[in-house]
Amino acid sequence: MLKHVMKNPHKVLPQLLAAAIGSWGFFCTGLVRGWSSPGIPSLNATKNFEIESSDVAWIASMPPLCALVGALLVSYPMQHFGRRRTLIGLSIPFFIGFLLMGLTYFGRHKAMLYVGRLMTGLVNGALTPSSQIYISECSSPRIRGVLSSLTASALALGILTPYIIGAFVDWWVLALILIVFPVLLFTGMIFMPETPIWLMAHKHEDEARRALQRLRGKRTDVDAEFLRIKENQEKSDKKKHKIQPRELLKGSVLKPLSISLGIMFFQQSTGINAMVFYTVNIFKSAGSSIDGRYATIIVGVVQLIATAFSGFFVDRYGRRILLLGSAVIVSCSLAAMGSFFYMQEQWGAALATEKLGWLPLLSLVVFFIAYSGGYANVPFILMGELFPARYRSILGPLSSSFNLCCTFIVVRSFPVMQVTMTKYGAFWFFMCCTLVGIAFVYFLLPETKGKTLEDIEKIFSAKYDATGTLKTTEAQTDENSLEVKVPAALSGDIEMNKSNDGALRQHKTKKNGNVALDNGNQITTLALTPIADSEDEEDGSLVMAPL
Repeated sequence: MLKHVMKNPHKVLPQLLAAAIGSWGFFCTGLVRGWSSPGIPSLNATKNFEIESSDVAWIASMPPLCALVGALLVSYPMQHFGRRRTLIGLSIPFFIGFLLMGLTYFGRHKAMLYVGRLMTGLVNGALTPSSQIYISECSSPRIRGVLSSLTASALALGILTPYIIGAFVDWWVLALILIVFPVLLFTGMIFMPETPIWLMAHKHEDEARRALQRLRGKRTDVDAEFLRIKENQEKSDKKKHKIQPRELLKGSVLKPLSISLGIMFFQQSTGINAMVFYTVNIFKSAGSSIDGRYATIIVGVVQLIATAFSGFFVDRYGRRILLLGSAVIVSCSLAAMGSFFYMQEQWGAALATEKLGWLPLLSLVVFFIAYSGGYANVPFILMGELFPARYRSILGPLSSSFNLCCTFIVVRSFPVMQVTMTKYGAFWFFMCCTLVGIAFVYFLLPETKGKTLEDIEKIFSAKYDATGTLKTTEAQTDENSLEVKVPAALSGDIEMNKSNDGALRQHKTKKNGNVALDNGNQITTLALTPIADSEDEEDGSLVMAPL
């Protein structure tokens, strides 16, 4: 798989660097989530200022709520200032937020801690769509899935980092150490290019070509890809106007948005955050003597390794297969977990632990491996792929905000579910939701592996079928040129017979590689010219141009 990714190292490495630095935004969001696990117990043990238990609860749950707002607000700077400058700007309040949290120990006032968590929470929500869209727009179709999956690995690493550091230092020292990472994001993004798609959308053609050339390598011919981006933008410009709310109800917009929201919902309905919340208790239920701090580190390491490996399979097996496989195994793990707690209630805690004490730990490890193999990264990859370019800056944050909303609901409702539905009922409920998610993915999610962002847009357009092919033969002409793109598979002997009422008829001469188009009134002879893709050099397509 690595050999496949590195088929053309001089073309892939620039994109890999951009994706690695762009995914650092996800790493920073992981820091916010990861701080709570070691930070809150340490705060309760070493606090040197007045703070109530209710304050501690709000400090722990504040970031998801603030992230909802941050994810919605970031659409404006992304659209008007660009993806790159947005990521640079977000690193500054991130730095200030962690700094305020650390200085609370010396300032001795809980307001500083509140403001620090508020700022990091807002940026937490804003970074998710910004990073994902930046990486998607910088990557070529062949490796976009692999590069986009770096965000999930970065998130897992970001969660694990505070777990490890927090096991050895106090909460305020941990916060001060974490300010280093937003600085790295700021520094790295300064040296990265803006995405060619955003530059083209804002009429910076020369900059767009330079950015594309830099991302594809100095020796790469980017003419074909640049032309494709330009033509797609020109089509959008023809209907250029201020986006109206009713436009979001069009099928070409509503369909991908609904699918993305559905995937985000089913990601959280696996109970992933409830499982993280319940990790220490599950270890105790299994009769484990491992300290809770080290238990979270073990789970974090397992999740990181599984997430990192899954990234290499996204472009090999596709998004659908990974999601379906992940959901099937996750549902089995949840069923096993619920069965243990059911047996515990039937047999008693002592006997259940003696007979099945190994089951919760095994189920937990399998759950995180399966979740990391699909549901951890594919929903965010799809968020950067499914949406039309014109609405991407709006729909991306909307999808991310919905994900955060689902996260908050699951985390806040899980303690109540344990009381009203019992422990085994809660896990079986998550299992049922995951099974419904399997049907959702199977019947509604199209495969996007290897497709350009422009081709993915066509999937949801009424003019195209599910494969992105025009439902009817269309040719656009002007006074000087006629251009038609046909698959290479048809170039050996093209024969299209239509009715006589103005439809086109194509005939290709095998000897000279030309195509004759007959519309009933005249015949136009065209030459077949291969279209080169800047990633693979040839994508197997042909363009017809007048002789």
